[in-house]
Amino acid sequence: MAMLLPGRSYALTPWLATLCLGSASLAWGGEESALWSLRPVIAGAVPTVANPEWSSGEIDRFLLAAMESRKVHPAPEADRATLLRRLTFDLTGLPPSPEERELFLADESETVLEDTVDRLLASPRFGERWARHWLDVARYAESNGRARNMLWHHAWRYRDWVIGALNRDLPFDEFARLQIAGDLLERAPGPARDDARVAVGFLALGAKSLEEPKREVFVMDHLDEQIDTFSRAFLGLSVACARCHDHKFDPIPTRDYYALAGIFLSTKALYGHGPMGISGVNDSALQAIGPEAARLAPAALAHLEQLKLKTQERNKARSDRYRVVRRKADAERQLKLPSRDDTALTTEIGRMAAEIADWDLKVKALEAEVTALETHPPPQPAFCCSATEASTPTDCRLHVRGMTGNLGDPVPRACLPCIPGPGIRTIPGGESGRRQLADWLTDPANPLTARVAVNRIWSHLMGRGLVATPDDFGMNGSRPSHPELLDRLAWQFQHEMGWSVKRLIRTIVLTKSYRLSSTAPPPPPGALDPRLVDPDNTLHWRHFPRALEAEVLRDALLQISGELDTNPPKPGTGLVASLPPLVEQEFHAFKPAFLPEDLEHQHRSVYLPLVRGELPEFLKCFDFPDPGLPLGRRDETVVPTQASFLLNAPWVIDRARHTARRLFEEEPSDVNRRLERLSLLALGRPMAIEERAAAKAYLAMPVGLAPGVTEESLEMSAWTSLCQAVLAGTEFRFLP
Repeated sequence: MAMLLPGRSYALTPWLATLCLGSASLAWGGEESALWSLRPVIAGAVPTVANPEWSSGEIDRFLLAAMESRKVHPAPEADRATLLRRLTFDLTGLPPSPEERELFLADESETVLEDTVDRLLASPRFGERWARHWLDVARYAESNGRARNMLWHHAWRYRDWVIGALNRDLPFDEFARLQIAGDLLERAPGPARDDARVAVGFLALGAKSLEEPKREVFVMDHLDEQIDTFSRAFLGLSVACARCHDHKFDPIPTRDYYALAGIFLSTKALYGHGPMGISGVNDSALQAIGPEAARLAPAALAHLEQLKLKTQERNKARSDRYRVVRRKADAERQLKLPSRDDTALTTEIGRMAAEIADWDLKVKALEAEVTALETHPPPQPAFCCSATEASTPTDCRLHVRGMTGNLGDPVPRACLPCIPGPGIRTIPGGESGRRQLADWLTDPANPLTARVAVNRIWSHLMGRGLVATPDDFGMNGSRPSHPELLDRLAWQFQHEMGWSVKRLIRTIVLTKSYRLSSTAPPPPPGALDPRLVDPDNTLHWRHFPRALEAEVLRDALLQISGELDTNPPKPGTGLVASLPPLVEQEFHAFKPAFLPEDLEHQHRSVYLPLVRGELPEFLKCFDFPDPGLPLGRRDETVVPTQASFLLNAPWVIDRARHTARRLFEEEPSDVNRRLERLSLLALGRPMAIEERAAAKAYLAMPVGLAPGVTEESLEMSAWTSLCQAVLAGTEFRFLP
């Protein structure tokens, strides 16, 4: 080992300098080390390419220019059937039907692709598919998680609001503004104001530790969770890392963290069990009722006591009359003596009998009214998870090293001054600052909001984002593979597309790059093999093959079996609504009833109940994310437990059985047509000759009949096994 001699200076190697000085020095340095994502968004010029005939628009030219610089040729286009399957899954989360496939392949018009994309974007299924992408980022769930797992019976409103917002193509800047400050924006009473209040549920739905004994720690942990979700979802930055000290890698000082924390500290989260109604309730009218109620209260209470006394007297009189009749009847029954003629008593009995008959009529009328109310109940007060201004907005004190017992001076509320571009927003003393934060976030000068949103949309369509780390645009994240393309799309998204998510999606899926095959044929003579030059497909020279996500896989199984109910479930129903508000750690005692029930309903999987810590096994098996954290890119694993689940889970076997029944109903007599129908439903293509031969050989395998088993049931069992084999196969689970 070489010794360092005293009195001499030594140059540190770059990696050692980074280790000793910290990467933060790079982030805080000059222009060469400035964080790329904080630079202004510039449209830039579209590059020229050697083969302009190949491209169909600007996006293709950006990608082709990068490929040509590396002497890489793009893969050929996918066939039309594969493209339709890709489009339908990407935009609606469901497979195309055989009838849709036939119409698409038969249509030779020049606009067939555009027409198909427009049809899919206009479908209500689009919002259900794309809402799930955002709900991952928003860490949506219906309970707070941890040991004391409080259920939120009204969280579903936020989920449904996201679905509706995407279906009606709410501009993304408004989509973001409503989730930060919807309750503060000007809205007339009615559906628009209701939606705005529901949207702010974004701030309330994070995981919380209710067993935390120290209130100060609980409050700061709650703020930290809100800051982390807000910054990752909209800015692609890990601002929460600056809670205890200046960010080690990104230019985010601790003071900026606590300036933002003051905004959320001045905000009160609401969970739908209080008096905050959302259906046309006029807040000012409610506030005016208070003084009037206080003035009338003494007189009202006195009147109530009088009513009680009168009711008691009336009931006593009726009781006395009843006892007279009852005693007389009992005496007659016991003595069995001839009754004497008592005209007065007989008259009284007749009058009371008429009175009883009258009461019987009134009771029947009331019972009819109760039945009518049960059949058509009046509208109930509507509640939602939301947020509102704290009664006294306040700045957050700096917590030295993040410790609640080591407090510094209050830090004035502000919108991350470390982010250049949007400028400083002045926050009035009587406001939390959320209104100003929403304006700052959607300011066209903000360098992050549009970049992060565009990258998320790109990744869901192309298989990987232009920035491979969609939640981290900081120094620890990946640099963009095509920075000029990302900036041009972000600029167009704001200034030309009006923040329209559907318009951006349409632009991307109509490119030739989106239509590329996911397979790589041998390169032409003289060209480099792209599999060797770019094995990670950073250049997007081919399409990324992808596994179907958990919800998409479940929905596809239901659609193929003919059981999918595309209608949304009745609002406020389901397992979560039927359980008590607080589910303790011993919730596992409910598992036998919980997990089967949540899979029994045949609606889209986006409507499944999501209780933190108790997710359905189907979702967990196929990489459903932890709803306790914001996540823009799911893990994609291929493990034996997934194949085992598809081959052994009773729910999957039942779907295969229903698929077999559907095949017999649609093709009752022709085995070949039945096999063809199975392949078209599940795989979106005709069954190959060798596949048909193998399937028929399997179905014809001799099997002995057990006692009580008919040939029909044995045939149905064989078809069920065949259907399950197809549905558990790799081709069904992966999107080419």
